[in-house]
Amino acid sequence: MAEVQKDSSLAANLALVVGSLLFTALLLAALEGALRFLGLGAPDEAQASRLKYQQIYLPIFESATRPDGQRILHTTDSRLPYQSMLKEKPASGLRVFTFGGSATAGLGFSPNVTFARHLERMLERAYPDRLVEMINLGIVALAARQVKVLVEDVCRNYSPDVVLIYSGNNEFLEIHAEKYAASNANPISRITDLMAQTHIYRLVDRLVRGAPETPSLAQQNLSSADLRMTEEALIRDIEMRPEEIEAIIQRYEKTIDGMATACQQIQTPVVLMTVASNWRWRGREDLPEDWLNALVPTKDIPLAERYRQAITLLTERIESSPLDERYEWQFKRAVAAEILGEFQEARDDYRASMNNDPHLRRALDAFAQRVRHVADNRGTHLVDVVETLSAQASHCIIGFDEFYDYVHFTPRGVVQVATEAFRVMLGGGILPESAGFDPDDYAQERFAWQAELTEDPLDVGEWLGFGFDSAGIVDRD
Repeated sequence: MAEVQKDSSLAANLALVVGSLLFTALLLAALEGALRFLGLGAPDEAQASRLKYQQIYLPIFESATRPDGQRILHTTDSRLPYQSMLKEKPASGLRVFTFGGSATAGLGFSPNVTFARHLERMLERAYPDRLVEMINLGIVALAARQVKVLVEDVCRNYSPDVVLIYSGNNEFLEIHAEKYAASNANPISRITDLMAQTHIYRLVDRLVRGAPETPSLAQQNLSSADLRMTEEALIRDIEMRPEEIEAIIQRYEKTIDGMATACQQIQTPVVLMTVASNWRWRGREDLPEDWLNALVPTKDIPLAERYRQAITLLTERIESSPLDERYEWQFKRAVAAEILGEFQEARDDYRASMNNDPHLRRALDAFAQRVRHVADNRGTHLVDVVETLSAQASHCIIGFDEFYDYVHFTPRGVVQVATEAFRVMLGGGILPESAGFDPDDYAQERFAWQAELTEDPLDVGEWLGFGFDSAGIVDRD
């Protein structure tokens, strides 16, 4: 009898615990639903990315006073170099903003090695009677949706005269990080991650911690193990399905369209820019010197014939390989075709290799096509950076003259982009005709100056940031 009563008591206690847990879950679900309905605890668009270094912290400018008493607005984000503009824009002012990620920011060199800096110089020369305020809001690692937050904020608050947008190299960063984290998660981290995405968690977190602080350049939300993670490990642990890539391309086009809309709503000219990449860039290492021997070991035939045989073998491998394995064979076939003087075939293969690269480290050709599509639909101005650089590149193949790595410009590359941007703004009626100034003359002057450099100029307005060896201008490392 005692055993029966004991079992009955245990069953009652268990039922009470299960009932309490179920009631608590239902209560939390109801609270979560109510918060979502009321919009409380919703993710802030500026901090929507789960990567801290992709988050935006507004306001991006704050008021200050110069020693001469002028009231100004200057940048507050430590990821941006110090820049300022007058708080009250004068009638003669020409206020130009550039937006994007690290390629716009000029990663790898000084702020002088940006297309914004050269565009500023050209505007000052062409219109000496106007006060040119060039503000470069390029921030390392930003994807288009974070850039959109900045564009909308500037359009609302800072009276831009022209907006230029070069964004598209970082669209896969967040999903790569999420997939990598998910593939290495344990049950506890999965539960914690799910909780962190609820409105309840975000609301409580904001009440306890307050507003988020702007990160410094030194802050990272990565462990030392993450920082040492190789690209090979990333590709081994994650896989991007074609439909996921297509979804990101679709979101990218919608975001670019949203930026164009924000500018048009305040009747500010917007210049959309296609995002170019280094087609010759294979990865951290170039092809090994003996790559041809591995494919065609026979050395007693003419070299041209060996490359021809290599192309035949590579074509067979490309046709029989899965899509995510073709990029390596396509790159090798491009090299062989270029050596044989078949430049159109080389261009096609270099670009195909870039577009099929499973690392997704560069802006795809599909992104450029979507920018062109938005510009055409919206009637906005377009700087086709891909076509501009290709037209001027050796054999029309964008490479290490234009980019020192995969997406970041050389000093020559930024001059080419700025020159084309000036031409588009002039031809599109954004800028008035300027007697005595030719952007092509400016470009040739800068190219000649760069060619004569033996070490980095010490003048603050000319310092490039490559050190004392001029080879550093195009050093991929």
